[in-house]
Amino acid sequence: MLKLVTTAPATAVLTWMVHLRVEYAAAGRPAAGEDELEPMVELMKRTDGVCAAAVVPLDSSGLAVAVGLSAPDAVAALERARELVAACARYARLGAVTVHRVGVVAVPGVGETGGRADA
Repeated sequence: MLKLVTTAPATAVLTWMVHLRVEYAAAGRPAAGEDELEPMVELMKRTDGVCAAAVVPLDSSGLAVAVGLSAPDAVAALERARELVAACARYARLGAVTVHRVGVVAVPGVGETGGRADA
């Protein structure tokens, strides 16, 4: 006789790619250069649970940021990425930033598959 044994699924931690468009809070700030962005990216990459990070300046209006990180769902990934970008921008002395556009996508083939959320 075959007995079917079921176990409660373990809480999965997925990997998400979060794309953010952020603008500087201070009006008239010049575009960030490579020397200013390097400490921001370095700190992001050293953060636990972050597997990838990239930051590109958008003239003087702000930054385009992509960060791959672990989170249980898309909402948690977005919140974690927002906080991380804000903290790392302050660390790099770029000042306060505000998030204007986001996209969150589960990274296929890493962990379990998840959904997609755009805001």
